[in-house]
Amino acid sequence: MKKKKNWISLETLELEYVVYCYTLWFLEKNQNIYVGEDGMANKIYLSLGSNLGNRFRNLRTAREKLRAFFTCNYSSLVIETEALLPQYAPAAWNLPYLNAVLVGTSHLDPFSLLQGIKNLEKEMGRELDAPHWSPRIIDIDISAYGDLFIDTTKLCLPHREIKNRIFLQYLLESLGYEIKEENRVKVNDFNAINYFAFDPKLVGIVNVTPDSFSDGGKYFGVDAAANRIEELRRWGAYVIELGAQSTRPNYVEISPLEEISRLDRVFEKIKKSDDLGVDTYFDDVVQHIVSKYRVSWINDVRSHLKQNTIKLLADNNIKLVIMLYGTDLSWFMDRTKQLQNLGIMRENIVIDPGIGFGKSRSENIAMIRNISSLKEMGYEMMLAHSRKSFISSFSNATVSERDVETLSISAFATEAGIDYLRVHNLEYHMKFFVAQAYARRYQ
Repeated sequence: MKKKKNWISLETLELEYVVYCYTLWFLEKNQNIYVGEDGMANKIYLSLGSNLGNRFRNLRTAREKLRAFFTCNYSSLVIETEALLPQYAPAAWNLPYLNAVLVGTSHLDPFSLLQGIKNLEKEMGRELDAPHWSPRIIDIDISAYGDLFIDTTKLCLPHREIKNRIFLQYLLESLGYEIKEENRVKVNDFNAINYFAFDPKLVGIVNVTPDSFSDGGKYFGVDAAANRIEELRRWGAYVIELGAQSTRPNYVEISPLEEISRLDRVFEKIKKSDDLGVDTYFDDVVQHIVSKYRVSWINDVRSHLKQNTIKLLADNNIKLVIMLYGTDLSWFMDRTKQLQNLGIMRENIVIDPGIGFGKSRSENIAMIRNISSLKEMGYEMMLAHSRKSFISSFSNATVSERDVETLSISAFATEAGIDYLRVHNLEYHMKFFVAQAYARRYQ
């Protein structure tokens, strides 16, 4: 169907209500709806930005919350850029942004969509009356709404700043939006500070132990651990998991008190902990960490936590990762039912097939091949396969040199629908998934 281009241009505030009524009538009559080659009617492009707090998590949270009134079909890459500021702006405002564009559809007209976005921004903590150029937790703009043209003081479509923002043009064009030649910024190829992919969610590993199988001792020192946490944050880790107890083959178990001591040193060194998780199977450790710090999740490799500990996690809305020892998949159904009966919400349960725990090499490979079937259980799923010994089934690489093999398995798992990848070389993975997403154009 041929696209119709519709123009609404108003210069006076008094006529904005007319525009609003016209838009409602116009959409109701479907006079501007068209279906593109990808089957989407009225493509809507939303631009997202954040330069306060955990920027990547802010973008992901906004993308999730937008689902209430916006169906996202594709996401762009996430790019990091310098803040655009006027000369008089305070130095404290000069914080780099993470930016992304979503393309999709909505049942709302443009003005109602704008109001929904404003409500969402407020819900996420943005101060809507803050100075225009000041830093913000989240900033969402409607860049385009089909071929609709609106020019009012409340809403301008396409967004008037497209012609001034090279990074926005880059993101929009990556999702198929056509930039008019007269609006194109006359610069060479665009370069961001860094590039990220929304999916999959990467879980960073920081072992504050002297004896872990892959990097034992590397981050045992407090400063080394804190620096690694900041590195993983800069590379877009969704969760950074701290482990103070090695679970390598033939490990020597330390006491809960020693584990708490190792973890406390790191938690007290860093300023924020809401993107951290803890890998532990001791009730005392879980209870101490949850009562003292704000964390994202607990990874329980033994799945033997007591009922009062599980209820504590439920009360604090903390995700719980449960791991399968052996190959009996029916255990997942029994355990998840127990957890929900104790108050853990379904969306806060993450299942882990337990690569390397109670399985032969062939059983580990079979479990990875079965990821798509495991996803049919309806729970989020994490794969913790990084550098593990099953890789020696098809590679002679030493433990620390297994990142290529790990990445290959990660790519396969992602295609099968995995939600989280727990990996040692997170930077390597992020670069790979950025290149993959860009090559495919859409995520």
